[in-house]
Amino acid sequence: MANPQSNRELIYIGSSKKDATKLPKDVQGVFVAALKIALNGGTHEDAKPFKYHGSGVFEVVCDYNGDAFREIYTVQYKEVVFVIHIFQKKSKKGSETPKPDKDLIAQRLKWATQIYKDLYGKKTKKN
Repeated sequence: MANPQSNRELIYIGSSKKDATKLPKDVQGVFVAALKIALNGGTHEDAKPFKYHGSGVFEVVCDYNGDAFREIYTVQYKEVVFVIHIFQKKSKKGSETPKPDKDLIAQRLKWATQIYKDLYGKKTKKN
C-alpha cells in the first residue's frame, strides 16, 4: 500500500536551497537523506525536534571536520515539507542556537505558513 504522504512537495524558504549547495558533499548527503525520509512521513535517525518551536519542526545536526552544520525543516503540513534554514553553527555557547538564527527561523516559519495558505488555501494542518 502506498504511503499517502509520499506525494509531498519540497519547498526551500529564503536562501536555504542556495545555502545547501555550499555545504560539504558529505553534509549535503545527510541533509538530503533526512528530507527524503521526511517527504515519506518518516524521521531520519539524526533528526530531532527543534526545541525552540512547536511540534513538527525538526533539526538535523551534522558534524563534519570539527564544524557543526544544521538543517531546520517543518513537516507541519501534510502536502509539503518546508526547508526553513540551513547553516553552519558558529556559536561557542555549546549547542545553543545563536539568536540571529533563531530569529530567522521564526520569520521563515511565518513565511512557510503564508506560502502554505497561498498554495493550499486555508486547509488545516496535518491531521
